[in-house]
Amino acid sequence: MTTQSRTWVFTVLMALMTGLPLSVLGAPPPVEHFTRLPNIDGVVLSPSGNRLAILSFGKEGRRRLGVVDLVPSVGQPRIVAAFSNADVTAVRWVNDKRLVFDAFVPGAEVREGDAGTSAVNHDGSEQRQLISWDLGPREFSRVTSRILPYGWHFHSTINGDGDDIHVYKGATDILGDLAEIQLGRLNTVTGEFKSLSHGLPKGTRQWLLDRKSEPRVVSAYADGRIKVYWRKLESTEWTEVANFDPLKEPGFAPVFVDREGAILVAAEMGGDTEGLYQFDPVAKRVLREPLLKVAGFDLHPEIEDDPQTGSLLGVHFVADRAMSYWFEERVEKIQRGIDAALPGRMNRLFCRRCGSTSFFVIHSSSDKHPGEYFLYDAGKATLRLLGVSRPWIDEASQGRRTFHRIAARDGLQIPVYVTHPANAAPNQALPAVVLVHGGPYARGSDLGWEAEAQFLASRGYRVLQPEFRGSTGYGYRLFRAGWKEWGRAMQNDLVDAVQWATKEGLVDPAKVCIVGASYGGYAAMMAPITHPGAFVCAASFAGVTDIDLIYSVSWSDTSAESRRYGMPVLIGDREKDAASLAAASPLKRASEIKVPVLLAHGGLDRRVPIVHASKFFDAARAGGVAIEWVDYPAEGHGFFIPANQADYYGRLERFLEKSLKAAPN
Repeated sequence: MTTQSRTWVFTVLMALMTGLPLSVLGAPPPVEHFTRLPNIDGVVLSPSGNRLAILSFGKEGRRRLGVVDLVPSVGQPRIVAAFSNADVTAVRWVNDKRLVFDAFVPGAEVREGDAGTSAVNHDGSEQRQLISWDLGPREFSRVTSRILPYGWHFHSTINGDGDDIHVYKGATDILGDLAEIQLGRLNTVTGEFKSLSHGLPKGTRQWLLDRKSEPRVVSAYADGRIKVYWRKLESTEWTEVANFDPLKEPGFAPVFVDREGAILVAAEMGGDTEGLYQFDPVAKRVLREPLLKVAGFDLHPEIEDDPQTGSLLGVHFVADRAMSYWFEERVEKIQRGIDAALPGRMNRLFCRRCGSTSFFVIHSSSDKHPGEYFLYDAGKATLRLLGVSRPWIDEASQGRRTFHRIAARDGLQIPVYVTHPANAAPNQALPAVVLVHGGPYARGSDLGWEAEAQFLASRGYRVLQPEFRGSTGYGYRLFRAGWKEWGRAMQNDLVDAVQWATKEGLVDPAKVCIVGASYGGYAAMMAPITHPGAFVCAASFAGVTDIDLIYSVSWSDTSAESRRYGMPVLIGDREKDAASLAAASPLKRASEIKVPVLLAHGGLDRRVPIVHASKFFDAARAGGVAIEWVDYPAEGHGFFIPANQADYYGRLERFLEKSLKAAPN
């Protein structure tokens, strides 16, 4: 694509946006560039592809919902939902006329009436609230139109031209833990509700629906085991087709039921990584040949199907970067054309009736570019810019990101992402930050643009993001190697990444700090204890400081089920492994820390309550640690308020600069 064509502006949609690009030569981008919410936060085509819904920020700073007609010609944008005190956070088309959207008052806690789901026509008429998060009890009838109360959520749209959607609600047991998830069908015009959970197996947590929008495959969880059930077409009886411990036994995750009733699942099938396979419910087995498999990565497929025919069209997934594979020849050809027009990008196609529609929305991004939206007209073969999500980000100021696999000290292959500061020489030994992801049993990163990594790189640091053992997305072997390794081999992997980067000439080993949030915050605080001398400073946001507190704090949202079945396997048994868990808790060894520490926490955090930080701060100060503590009373387990995140990033910037300047040369 030429420079001239890239500057086309789809003016009617850009009218919905505010903000202009900003480039300050000779100075790093302001902190706020990395914490500011995007101008455009979603673009969704209607089922026919003839209308476009877009989420964008208005001048008042609230995210709102707009609609544009695309045929017979592109019309003027119209705002169909906007609130003075809330953001529209998600939108889906119910049919070509009607939309359903969520609205939420930003914050760490849901207050009375602060969130909900509504429906509205494309012209702004017939707006109706469907779900209101009122905290008090509310009765409703299956016949009478009522607003559903707190706890109900949008689940999915229903294929066809009707006005119904699927909604779900979690049901809790006597301890307040999730017991099952109930599914219902809700009319967005009348508010009439019908339960779809009657007769479902006990403990159902997930459903796959057939072309009639009836549950066909369900997964239930109880006592640490997953049971999968299947229902024959036109039958009301459920047959158990699988029963396994998801941590210790071979299993699978159902992901799709096609128009013929064939079941597709994500499974390992004797290998190390998950692929997409077909499951035979009669024989109760996964077929051996994969439909799609990616070497070195778990597929975790996002299915793209044709809502009219029910056939499988493609799969979206993440390897080292976001990718798509299309089984439909027409769409695959369009994907190749878009990739040629926007080279060096990750180009995600969005469509509804992908096999026949004329219009596609393209989200195009890269390691240096946060993303922009295009509209592709297949009939005219034209590509037009809709808008840029963060137009203030100057691509030239952003660092390139690379992916590597390194050998840990025991030979295990550890994936590592590196963000290189803009204009840094490839073999220049720079001060570095090891950025540790949370979870820890989660995937940390990919090669897409990432705000925190780019913020740190813009300050001149080479940023290392190891996918240490215990991380998911790279195969069972890496995940399994992290069991009961908090404070031990999981910490070794972080140091091994630094040693690899040092040998590659990327990092000055005398000027490395470690930073993280949640588990990453735990790892940051544990690092100067387990590997004294490897890091010159450590920063934690919302970090675990004492493993025993995860088990004992009653106001945490960690479930009793997780404490009973998951944590003893993954982290350790509270009684049998008490000594090793104590040795792996920064709180109990705070006096061993000999480097400066930045400690931050949200006052409303229920995942890792702030008592973790307060106890650690007292212990560290008593032990002579140079520690700075900041708490954000209105935040939870993460930042909801951009100004608070900007404040934390600013503190982190000053902390790193001061600590690294004081480090010996």
